[in-house]
Amino acid sequence: MTDFTINDNDLTSLKGKVVVLTGGSSGIGLATVDLLLSLGALVVSGDIQSPPSLDKPNFSFVKTNVTSWTDLAALFKKAKEEHGRIDSVFANAGIGPRANYLVLETDESGEVKEPNHETVEVNLKSVMNTACLAAHYLKQQPEGGSIVLMGSSTGLQPLRAPDYSTAKHGVLGFGRGYARVIEAAGLPIRLNTLMPSWTSTQVLPDVAGIMKAVSHQSQSPEVVARATAYLMANTSRHGEAIYVSDGKYKEIEKSILYPAYETIKGDGTPSDDEILARIFALSG
Repeated sequence: MTDFTINDNDLTSLKGKVVVLTGGSSGIGLATVDLLLSLGALVVSGDIQSPPSLDKPNFSFVKTNVTSWTDLAALFKKAKEEHGRIDSVFANAGIGPRANYLVLETDESGEVKEPNHETVEVNLKSVMNTACLAAHYLKQQPEGGSIVLMGSSTGLQPLRAPDYSTAKHGVLGFGRGYARVIEAAGLPIRLNTLMPSWTSTQVLPDVAGIMKAVSHQSQSPEVVARATAYLMANTSRHGEAIYVSDGKYKEIEKSILYPAYETIKGDGTPSDDEILARIFALSG
Protein backbone atom coordinates (compact mmCIF):
# COMPACT_ATOMS: atom_id res chain seq x y z
CA MET A 1 0.00 0.00 0.00
CA THR A 2 1.12 3.55 -0.69
CA ASP A 3 0.91 5.48 2.58
CA PHE A 4 1.18 9.24 2.51
CA THR A 5 0.96 12.18 4.88
CA ILE A 6 -0.85 15.47 4.49
CA ASN A 7 1.00 18.60 5.54
CA ASP A 8 -0.54 22.03 6.07
CA ASN A 9 1.39 23.49 3.14
CA ASP A 10 -0.21 20.86 0.86
CA LEU A 11 -3.52 22.69 1.22
CA THR A 12 -2.56 26.35 0.78
CA SER A 13 -3.46 26.41 -2.93
CA LEU A 14 -7.17 26.21 -2.01
CA LYS A 15 -7.22 29.88 -1.02
CA GLY A 16 -9.70 31.68 -3.26
CA LYS A 17 -10.93 28.47 -4.89
CA VAL A 18 -14.66 27.85 -5.31
CA VAL A 19 -15.87 24.56 -3.85
CA VAL A 20 -19.33 23.01 -4.14
CA LEU A 21 -20.24 20.16 -1.80
CA THR A 22 -23.28 18.21 -0.70
CA GLY A 23 -24.12 17.15 2.83
CA GLY A 24 -22.21 20.07 4.31
CA SER A 25 -24.37 20.63 7.38
CA SER A 26 -23.03 17.82 9.57
CA GLY A 27 -20.35 15.17 9.97
CA ILE A 28 -17.60 14.95 7.36
CA GLY A 29 -19.31 17.56 5.19
CA LEU A 30 -19.41 20.15 7.97
CA ALA A 31 -15.82 19.41 8.95
CA THR A 32 -14.83 19.91 5.31
CA VAL A 33 -16.70 23.21 5.10
CA ASP A 34 -14.91 24.49 8.22
CA LEU A 35 -11.50 23.38 6.95
CA LEU A 36 -12.01 24.87 3.49
CA LEU A 37 -13.15 28.19 4.93
CA SER A 38 -10.13 28.27 7.24
CA LEU A 39 -7.96 27.84 4.13
CA GLY A 40 -9.61 30.80 2.42
CA ALA A 41 -11.80 28.88 -0.02
CA LEU A 42 -15.24 30.04 -1.18
CA VAL A 43 -17.76 27.34 -0.26
CA VAL A 44 -21.26 26.64 -1.54
CA SER A 45 -22.96 23.88 0.43
CA GLY A 46 -26.11 21.96 -0.44
CA ASP A 47 -27.96 20.00 2.23
CA ILE A 48 -31.52 19.17 3.15
CA GLN A 49 -30.82 20.59 6.63
CA SER A 50 -29.43 24.03 7.42
CA PRO A 51 -25.90 24.13 8.89
CA PRO A 52 -25.32 25.05 12.54
CA SER A 53 -24.30 28.55 11.46
CA LEU A 54 -25.02 30.46 8.27
CA ASP A 55 -23.05 33.52 9.34
CA LYS A 56 -19.67 32.57 7.86
CA PRO A 57 -17.58 34.67 5.48
CA ASN A 58 -17.27 33.20 1.98
CA PHE A 59 -19.99 30.63 2.69
CA SER A 60 -23.31 30.09 0.93
CA PHE A 61 -25.99 27.55 1.72
CA VAL A 62 -28.58 26.21 -0.71
CA LYS A 63 -31.26 23.92 0.67
CA THR A 64 -30.87 20.81 -1.46
CA ASN A 65 -32.53 17.43 -1.58
CA VAL A 66 -29.77 15.48 -3.31
CA THR A 67 -32.24 12.90 -4.65
CA SER A 68 -33.75 15.70 -6.75
CA TRP A 69 -31.93 16.48 -9.99
CA THR A 70 -33.64 19.88 -10.04
CA ASP A 71 -32.26 20.73 -6.59
CA LEU A 72 -28.75 19.59 -7.47
CA ALA A 73 -28.77 21.55 -10.72
CA ALA A 74 -29.92 24.64 -8.81
CA LEU A 75 -27.04 24.23 -6.34
CA PHE A 76 -24.46 24.30 -9.13
CA LYS A 77 -26.19 27.14 -10.94
CA LYS A 78 -26.14 29.21 -7.73
CA ALA A 79 -22.42 28.62 -7.26
CA LYS A 80 -21.63 29.58 -10.85
CA GLU A 81 -23.81 32.70 -10.70
CA GLU A 82 -22.33 33.76 -7.37
CA HIS A 83 -18.65 33.16 -8.09
CA GLY A 84 -18.36 32.87 -11.86
CA ARG A 85 -16.61 29.49 -11.71
CA ILE A 86 -16.36 26.18 -9.82
CA ASP A 87 -12.96 24.66 -9.00
CA SER A 88 -13.74 21.58 -6.92
CA VAL A 89 -16.75 19.45 -6.04
CA PHE A 90 -17.25 17.06 -3.12
CA ALA A 91 -20.12 14.58 -3.63
CA ASN A 92 -20.52 13.76 0.02
CA ALA A 93 -24.18 13.57 1.13
CA GLY A 94 -25.14 10.25 2.67
CA ILE A 95 -27.40 8.42 5.11
CA GLY A 96 -27.24 5.16 7.03
CA PRO A 97 -28.85 1.78 6.21
CA ARG A 98 -32.63 1.76 5.76
CA ALA A 99 -33.64 -1.52 4.10
CA ASN A 100 -34.57 -4.90 5.54
CA TYR A 101 -34.29 -7.35 2.65
CA LEU A 102 -35.30 -10.35 4.74
CA VAL A 103 -38.57 -8.97 6.12
CA LEU A 104 -40.84 -7.34 3.58
CA GLU A 105 -43.54 -4.96 4.79
CA THR A 106 -47.11 -5.19 3.53
CA ASP A 107 -49.53 -2.47 2.51
CA GLU A 108 -53.12 -1.99 3.68
CA SER A 109 -54.36 -4.72 1.37
CA GLY A 110 -51.77 -7.22 2.52
CA GLU A 111 -49.59 -7.01 -0.62
CA VAL A 112 -45.84 -7.06 -0.11
CA LYS A 113 -44.11 -3.71 -0.59
CA GLU A 114 -40.88 -3.01 -2.43
CA PRO A 115 -37.86 -2.72 -0.11
CA ASN A 116 -36.65 0.73 0.92
CA HIS A 117 -34.08 2.00 -1.59
CA GLU A 118 -33.54 5.43 -0.01
CA THR A 119 -29.95 4.67 0.98
CA VAL A 120 -29.03 3.67 -2.56
CA GLU A 121 -30.76 6.79 -3.92
CA VAL A 122 -28.86 9.11 -1.58
CA ASN A 123 -25.50 7.36 -1.24
CA LEU A 124 -25.05 6.26 -4.85
CA LYS A 125 -27.41 7.90 -7.32
CA SER A 126 -26.98 11.39 -5.88
CA VAL A 127 -23.20 10.96 -5.88
CA MET A 128 -23.31 10.01 -9.56
CA ASN A 129 -25.57 12.94 -10.41
CA THR A 130 -23.37 15.36 -8.45
CA ALA A 131 -20.28 14.11 -10.28
CA CYS A 132 -21.98 14.50 -13.66
CA LEU A 133 -22.96 18.09 -12.88
CA ALA A 134 -19.43 18.71 -11.63
CA ALA A 135 -17.91 17.53 -14.91
CA HIS A 136 -20.41 19.65 -16.84
CA TYR A 137 -19.17 22.81 -15.14
CA LEU A 138 -15.48 21.95 -14.71
CA LYS A 139 -14.94 21.17 -18.38
CA GLN A 140 -16.12 24.67 -19.30
CA GLN A 141 -12.86 26.15 -18.00
CA PRO A 142 -9.43 25.34 -19.51
CA GLU A 143 -7.86 24.41 -16.17
CA GLY A 144 -10.69 22.02 -15.28
CA GLY A 145 -10.83 21.09 -11.62
CA SER A 146 -11.29 18.32 -9.06
CA ILE A 147 -14.10 15.94 -8.11
CA VAL A 148 -14.02 13.96 -4.86
CA LEU A 149 -16.52 11.15 -4.24
CA MET A 150 -17.54 9.91 -0.81
CA GLY A 151 -17.17 6.16 -0.76
CA SER A 152 -16.48 3.97 2.27
CA SER A 153 -14.29 1.13 3.46
CA THR A 154 -17.55 -0.85 3.51
CA GLY A 155 -17.30 -0.85 -0.29
CA LEU A 156 -14.27 -3.12 0.05
CA GLN A 157 -15.75 -5.93 2.13
CA PRO A 158 -18.87 -7.95 2.99
CA LEU A 159 -21.21 -5.96 5.22
CA ARG A 160 -24.46 -6.95 6.95
CA ALA A 161 -26.14 -3.77 5.73
CA PRO A 162 -26.61 -4.62 2.04
CA ASP A 163 -28.21 -1.35 0.94
CA TYR A 164 -25.37 0.71 2.41
CA SER A 165 -22.77 -1.75 1.15
CA THR A 166 -24.27 -1.80 -2.35
CA ALA A 167 -24.22 1.99 -2.54
CA LYS A 168 -20.60 2.21 -1.42
CA HIS A 169 -19.46 -0.59 -3.73
CA GLY A 170 -21.26 1.34 -6.45
CA VAL A 171 -19.48 4.59 -5.64
CA LEU A 172 -16.13 2.84 -5.94
CA GLY A 173 -17.15 1.30 -9.26
CA PHE A 174 -18.50 4.58 -10.58
CA GLY A 175 -15.37 6.44 -9.51
CA ARG A 176 -13.08 3.92 -11.19
CA GLY A 177 -15.10 3.94 -14.41
CA TYR A 178 -15.80 7.68 -14.57
CA ALA A 179 -12.12 8.43 -14.08
CA ARG A 180 -11.40 6.34 -17.21
CA VAL A 181 -14.11 8.16 -19.16
CA ILE A 182 -12.60 11.52 -18.17
CA GLU A 183 -9.15 10.34 -19.27
CA ALA A 184 -10.45 9.05 -22.60
CA ALA A 185 -12.16 12.38 -23.24
CA GLY A 186 -8.92 14.24 -22.52
CA LEU A 187 -10.58 16.49 -19.96
CA PRO A 188 -8.49 18.43 -17.41
CA ILE A 189 -10.56 17.00 -14.56
CA ARG A 190 -9.24 14.93 -11.66
CA LEU A 191 -11.55 12.46 -9.95
CA ASN A 192 -10.74 10.52 -6.79
CA THR A 193 -12.73 8.45 -4.31
CA LEU A 194 -12.47 8.47 -0.52
CA MET A 195 -12.85 5.15 1.34
CA PRO A 196 -12.91 6.08 5.04
CA SER A 197 -13.36 3.58 7.85
CA TRP A 198 -15.61 4.21 10.89
CA THR A 199 -15.97 7.95 11.36
CA SER A 200 -18.00 9.93 13.87
CA THR A 201 -20.87 11.27 11.75
CA GLN A 202 -24.66 11.49 11.69
CA VAL A 203 -24.98 8.15 9.85
CA LEU A 204 -25.29 6.41 13.21
CA PRO A 205 -27.11 8.20 16.06
CA ASP A 206 -24.96 8.67 19.16
CA VAL A 207 -22.02 7.17 17.31
CA ALA A 208 -19.61 7.97 20.14
CA GLY A 209 -21.76 6.06 22.62
CA ILE A 210 -22.21 3.13 20.25
CA MET A 211 -18.50 2.89 19.50
CA LYS A 212 -17.67 3.01 23.21
CA ALA A 213 -20.16 0.23 23.88
CA VAL A 214 -18.52 -2.02 21.27
CA SER A 215 -14.99 -1.04 22.35
CA HIS A 216 -14.05 0.70 19.11
CA GLN A 217 -12.73 4.22 18.60
CA SER A 218 -14.03 5.89 15.45
CA GLN A 219 -11.96 8.58 13.79
CA SER A 220 -12.97 12.23 13.77
CA PRO A 221 -14.59 13.73 10.66
CA GLU A 222 -11.74 16.26 10.53
CA VAL A 223 -9.38 13.45 9.49
CA VAL A 224 -11.49 12.69 6.42
CA ALA A 225 -12.04 16.39 5.70
CA ARG A 226 -8.28 16.80 5.48
CA ALA A 227 -8.08 14.08 2.84
CA THR A 228 -10.88 15.76 0.89
CA ALA A 229 -9.07 19.10 0.84
CA TYR A 230 -5.82 17.37 -0.11
CA LEU A 231 -7.40 15.70 -3.13
CA MET A 232 -8.78 19.06 -4.25
CA ALA A 233 -5.40 20.76 -3.87
CA ASN A 234 -3.11 18.05 -5.24
CA THR A 235 -2.97 18.35 -9.03
CA SER A 236 -1.21 15.01 -9.61
CA ARG A 237 -3.73 12.57 -8.13
CA HIS A 238 -6.42 11.16 -10.41
CA GLY A 239 -8.32 7.87 -10.53
CA GLU A 240 -7.25 6.95 -7.02
CA ALA A 241 -9.07 5.44 -4.05
CA ILE A 242 -7.91 6.71 -0.69
CA TYR A 243 -8.43 4.56 2.40
CA VAL A 244 -8.65 6.64 5.56
CA SER A 245 -8.41 4.96 8.95
CA ASP A 246 -7.10 6.05 12.34
CA GLY A 247 -5.73 9.24 10.86
CA LYS A 248 -3.69 7.40 8.23
CA TYR A 249 -4.01 7.72 4.47
CA LYS A 250 -3.36 4.96 1.94
CA GLU A 251 -3.81 4.93 -1.83
CA ILE A 252 -5.31 1.52 -2.71
CA GLU A 253 -6.59 1.68 -6.31
CA LYS A 254 -3.25 1.80 -8.09
CA SER A 255 -1.33 -0.07 -5.41
CA ILE A 256 -3.77 -2.89 -4.55
CA LEU A 257 -7.13 -3.06 -6.35
CA TYR A 258 -6.08 -2.82 -9.98
CA PRO A 259 -2.89 -4.87 -9.50
CA ALA A 260 -5.07 -7.60 -7.93
CA TYR A 261 -7.22 -7.65 -11.05
CA GLU A 262 -4.12 -7.79 -13.25
CA THR A 263 -2.96 -10.84 -11.30
CA ILE A 264 -6.34 -12.54 -11.61
CA LYS A 265 -6.64 -12.07 -15.38
CA GLY A 266 -3.02 -13.10 -15.99
CA ASP A 267 -0.28 -11.82 -18.28
CA GLY A 268 -1.03 -11.37 -21.95
CA THR A 269 -4.79 -11.05 -21.49
CA PRO A 270 -6.24 -7.63 -22.25
CA SER A 271 -8.39 -6.00 -19.61
CA ASP A 272 -12.13 -5.63 -20.15
CA ASP A 273 -11.58 -1.88 -20.45
CA GLU A 274 -9.01 -2.40 -23.20
CA ILE A 275 -11.50 -4.52 -25.14
CA LEU A 276 -14.17 -1.86 -24.65
CA ALA A 277 -11.77 0.79 -25.96
CA ARG A 278 -11.22 -1.30 -29.10
CA ILE A 279 -14.99 -1.62 -29.58
CA PHE A 280 -15.44 2.14 -29.22
CA ALA A 281 -12.62 2.74 -31.71
CA LEU A 282 -14.17 0.33 -34.17
CA SER A 283 -17.61 1.88 -33.90
CA GLY A 284 -16.33 5.44 -33.85
